[in-house]
Amino acid sequence: MKARLVEPMPEELRHWLEDCGLELGVDGDIAVFHYAPQGPGPVAPPDDTVPLIAFVDHVDHVDPAIRAGAVDAVVGRPPATELRARISAHRRIARTWRRRMQAQQRRARRAMAELASTQDLLGRLIDATPNPVMAVDVKGRVLVFNRAAEKALGYDAEYARQHMHVTDIYADPADARRVLSEMRATRTGMVEGLPVRLRARWGEQIPVELSAAEVQDASGNLMATVGVFQDMREQVALKSRLEATTEQLIAAEQRAAAIELAGEAAYEINQPLTALMGNLELLELDEALSERSRARLQRAQDHLKRIRETVRTLAQTSRTRPLPKTMVGRMADLTRDTD
Repeated sequence: MKARLVEPMPEELRHWLEDCGLELGVDGDIAVFHYAPQGPGPVAPPDDTVPLIAFVDHVDHVDPAIRAGAVDAVVGRPPATELRARISAHRRIARTWRRRMQAQQRRARRAMAELASTQDLLGRLIDATPNPVMAVDVKGRVLVFNRAAEKALGYDAEYARQHMHVTDIYADPADARRVLSEMRATRTGMVEGLPVRLRARWGEQIPVELSAAEVQDASGNLMATVGVFQDMREQVALKSRLEATTEQLIAAEQRAAAIELAGEAAYEINQPLTALMGNLELLELDEALSERSRARLQRAQDHLKRIRETVRTLAQTSRTRPLPKTMVGRMADLTRDTD
């Protein structure tokens, strides 16, 4: 029966243990030592899985020996059979305990491996999300920054997790408090489609729609907040183009209406104008007309001719004209964008 020897050990005790059938050395699944109040001090077990048995000279030394780390204290020199029985019992207990510890360690290793695998899968899923995702703890430190967020804002994920605060990412730091206030104002702790602006690494302020939610532990305590945002730059640009084109179309419609009105006015004026000019020409044929009157008729005809040219110009401009090609092409582009 092998036993580990913990020095110092009196020679007499060493020989007695060997006579009881113990092989003392550096190996063994139990350890033995001699406890004396005036000794070098408490002796720690050499190994957590190896039971430490103390040998004491007096019954008063049992409790101090147990406090020093022993699982059992042998008083005096009991019979060899009794000693071997006590040691065998402790060996069985130690083996059972070691098996349980090894099984627990195996379960712990499997749990850690499963946790690492789950964390890796979760990280891959978050990175595979097409929309930017960001999570921060209760102090505003960045915990999650996926690849889409890296691409949209230009910050490296590792740098964001180590050095950035949530207020560094918002174009207006007050938006971080506003988002948190909006979440706390709802019963579910969630907000959807909240318009905010984020600051990219190169200084650009990017308009986004943010959906965020609080993450709580099993006790309901706030652990983190997670946000998913959609880059709205293309939508904002498209909206601006639509507004500009709409304004152009409205202006074109207004011009067309004015031209149409001018054409109708020219048509209405042309008939009485023609009749009036005809009457003046008939008056000119009167031989009894004085020279003074003829001069007045001639001046009137000159004025009427100028009016006729103006009416003719209005009638020509009122003819239907197609929209410019640039405007038609722009409308087609916008139609494709909205599709």
